[in-house]
Amino acid sequence: MAAEGGALPLLGTGRRADPYPALQWNGALLRRAAAPADDGLVLVALAAAPPGATLADVARGLAAGRAVDADLPPFDGAPAVPTLRVLAAAACAAVTAGADPAGLAELLDLAATLLVVTPPGGGTAVEEDLWAGAALAAGWLAPVLAGAGLTPSPDAAATTLAAVLGAGPVRPPRPPEPAPASGETPASGAGDTQVSELLAALG
Repeated sequence: MAAEGGALPLLGTGRRADPYPALQWNGALLRRAAAPADDGLVLVALAAAPPGATLADVARGLAAGRAVDADLPPFDGAPAVPTLRVLAAAACAAVTAGADPAGLAELLDLAATLLVVTPPGGGTAVEEDLWAGAALAAGWLAPVLAGAGLTPSPDAAATTLAAVLGAGPVRPPRPPEPAPASGETPASGAGDTQVSELLAALG
């Protein structure tokens, strides 16, 4: 929706803002409310949706983000905790905008450079909220930067994760498989609903 100059709702305020600060705010609010993790990815997909996108496009982006999220490496006992959901959010944003899910390896390398590295013991409640919001906002930003021509170092995701997690070579999450052409879409024709209509309804 940023391509249309549209602003996203700031949840709980009745106001709107550009995608990056809106996702920062909304991600923090969702974490504070203990909302399901998928809620944040849905907001990323809505922010990344190009003009004319439908809820079926959002569903494809959400599926890609969930696939990457499920394949993230564990960080129990690591010397630091990176905001790994940046990678899931980046996949979600890119696929919603039309990227091939099978071609996300370079994007995930770029997204890995946007991780926030946090202390192993966690932070204050406010810090944890802000880190959650930062992950969504940075994930949305990754394909924007890629579209502007920014390219990462090869294998940046594996190198970054190995350094931060203090382990040996770390396999970055695999790009998700593309959905079959006959894949499910929301029932009752809801998949044809324009994203712009949904955002307008959010106020």
